[in-house]
Amino acid sequence: MDIERMKEIASRHGIVWETVIVPSLEQRVELLAACLLRTDVPFPIDPRFGIPYLTAARNGVPFTIGGLCDDSVDLGQYRNEQHYDRYTLEEHLSWAVLVTEQQKTKHRYACHEYLAGESTFAIGGTVIPDYYLLNARIYQQTGWQLATVNMIIPAELFFTCHSHRFFPVTTFMRGLEQDYLQEPDIGHDVAGHVSTFTIPVVAHVMQNHGIARNLIYQERADELEKETDEARRNKIMRRADELLLYAERIYWFTVEFGLVLQAGETRAFGAGILSSPGETTSSIDSPIPNRIVIDPSRDQDLLRLATTDYLISEFQKTYFVTERFDLLETLTPERIVATAKAASRLPHFSWRDIVPGDRVLHVGQTAVSTNEKYFRLMADVRCDDCLTRTAIRNLRWFHRRNSDGSELSEIWYGPVAPVPERVLQWYSEHESDAALQVPLRPLSEPLSS
Repeated sequence: MDIERMKEIASRHGIVWETVIVPSLEQRVELLAACLLRTDVPFPIDPRFGIPYLTAARNGVPFTIGGLCDDSVDLGQYRNEQHYDRYTLEEHLSWAVLVTEQQKTKHRYACHEYLAGESTFAIGGTVIPDYYLLNARIYQQTGWQLATVNMIIPAELFFTCHSHRFFPVTTFMRGLEQDYLQEPDIGHDVAGHVSTFTIPVVAHVMQNHGIARNLIYQERADELEKETDEARRNKIMRRADELLLYAERIYWFTVEFGLVLQAGETRAFGAGILSSPGETTSSIDSPIPNRIVIDPSRDQDLLRLATTDYLISEFQKTYFVTERFDLLETLTPERIVATAKAASRLPHFSWRDIVPGDRVLHVGQTAVSTNEKYFRLMADVRCDDCLTRTAIRNLRWFHRRNSDGSELSEIWYGPVAPVPERVLQWYSEHESDAALQVPLRPLSEPLSS
């Protein structure tokens, strides 16, 4: 893109073109050297790590993983590097435009704690952040570090990073003036997530999900050690992946797409919301999505999250609004794992469902009852992939168990909505149809951030 066109775009977004100045290596190293010397921070950097860290930056070594303590993570094939000097002026302008537009919505819709975190890290500016400096500042304030990845990574690796307080970040920047994209970029990972690290309860939830992952896979390892039958070993491995999927949903509806009540208003804290100016407005003001109040300390509310499927290809159709931030402290690793296990024994909901017992703050224009997805499937009116796969999963689940779900009331802490008999009869007659052959385990895209 030519300079004149970029100047025009900058002006349209209120950015002074002359401020889009990419710092030299020497300038970046000077800022980093001053940062590393700070002792007035919660986590001062030990010179044993700070000195070689600064030397690597000064020598132009691309940033990869942390480096400010003994701990690290093995990213394997997903390992990446930030080659800062390879970013184009257009990419830097894309960052500037996105951040400028984010600020307009964040200051109107973000929770108070998130905005305080933004001021701590001064997220903004007109050029992409250098990960050497950003990683050091994050560590000093939170004890977390960055780990660069080259693509969307599996949820198992994502939460392994969390258990060691590493946050995976991508190194590419979305296209100029692009608001929403399915895969995370620097705009999502940095301008969306970094401020959440300064909210202690959210940082705890993130690390607890990592520990929950460890518990799930340690249990898998223990069971595999005692099992020699190949079929049963495969089942044990699939079971662990399934449990992590349900734990991931709790993370999705809180850390990524969470809302919270503050002073009688609905505010956003989820990074997936706040990294997109369009979704930030939509999540709180739009009449389209459902908004449901939850108390994470209640097992049934936590189970509601774990049993709710979603898509990443468009704005969410249901947002869960946490009553108070402090309630998220109850999301211990043990509760996350227990909830995932309970979810595996229940029928699930789509991202449009309104469920009996929900405390509904707003019924969206795309809301459906728990049975509508089955009738849509029967009529071949398939609304979206989330409704379709949830309907097929549940029908197969009920059919194989020859159950109406009444015996599951104790797991769900209340009545489980039965599937109409004629729907089950229809499924029995059509279960071999190719269109109904989807995996029993709901599919979910792995996370990178």
